[in-house]
Amino acid sequence: MASNLSVTVMVGNGFDLSAGLKTSTTRFMDFFSKNHASDEGPVGRLAGCIEKEGAQEWSDFEEKLGEYTSNLEADEEDAVGAALDCKEAIDVDLAAFIASEDKRATDEFIEANSESVIASLAYWYSALQPLERQRILGFYSTDFVLSVSIVTFNYTALLPRLFSAVEANGCAVPEDGLGVSTIWPIRLVQAHGALGREPICGVNDVSQIGSDALSKNEDIASTFVKGEIQKLFGSIDDRKAEDFILGSNILIIFGLSLGETDIRWWETVVKLLRSGENRFVLIASTEAVSARRSPATFRRFSKELKEKLLSRGGANDDEKRSLSERIFIIPAGSIFRFKSHISDAD
Repeated sequence: MASNLSVTVMVGNGFDLSAGLKTSTTRFMDFFSKNHASDEGPVGRLAGCIEKEGAQEWSDFEEKLGEYTSNLEADEEDAVGAALDCKEAIDVDLAAFIASEDKRATDEFIEANSESVIASLAYWYSALQPLERQRILGFYSTDFVLSVSIVTFNYTALLPRLFSAVEANGCAVPEDGLGVSTIWPIRLVQAHGALGREPICGVNDVSQIGSDALSKNEDIASTFVKGEIQKLFGSIDDRKAEDFILGSNILIIFGLSLGETDIRWWETVVKLLRSGENRFVLIASTEAVSARRSPATFRRFSKELKEKLLSRGGANDDEKRSLSERIFIIPAGSIFRFKSHISDAD
């Protein structure tokens, strides 16, 4: 008898990049630095620091932003005001930067790709190794009926538009979608806000604010800490996202760097794994294929990836071995398949 599976996909900037949007951290930092190169105040000094130090992932950038407050405490007469000015400049420029890229996804692009992108979520099962499939089949039976929820951490409208294009009628499962009979896209939440309504950028908690004095300031906490920012705006998107994740049978992590500024989400993932032996987590990695070139390489790669997730999620040493047995790594290219990509001409 077929099993009904709740599948939740946590989606990061890797999705927008794979579609052809140029939303990389390095591009934004270049955008911000150029915008404020002539500013002689704290924002200009932040821009110079960003240009000098750089960051490869959004989480690295957010972490550096928190650390930078220690510079402000040391160098600025009004450190709180300087920090608020810097955060305001970051937020305003980030919204402008993302908006300029978001508009490159045309209606024609959405129409051409919505079915293939969402339908390709069927491939999560075939992307597993045979022994991993057996672990799944110890609890569930094929052919699976998937109820798909999306938790996206992106501010763009790209994935919501693709999702809504097929949400009402579902989408046909690809003929080679091993073990899956039906896909129902049921719900989506933008966990960190969206363009047009408070895109949320910041650190995980006050411990990631480099200045001890500023970390104790209520104004700083409410504008630098993600959860506090959502409270400020009265948003419950993070609560919805947590409910989606904890209600999953299968959780897929796609395009996220497992960074320290999102520790609360990795804690939620570990909480899911703790909730039952029939809960599984799949990490879709762009390095999964190349890492298989040797057993030593793959063991090191998979061990480090699982360790990062479990450690940042708060799992203790006794838990890690058992929980890691229900974390599988699949190639990122096996799901979210685009028929075409956004080009510079779009």
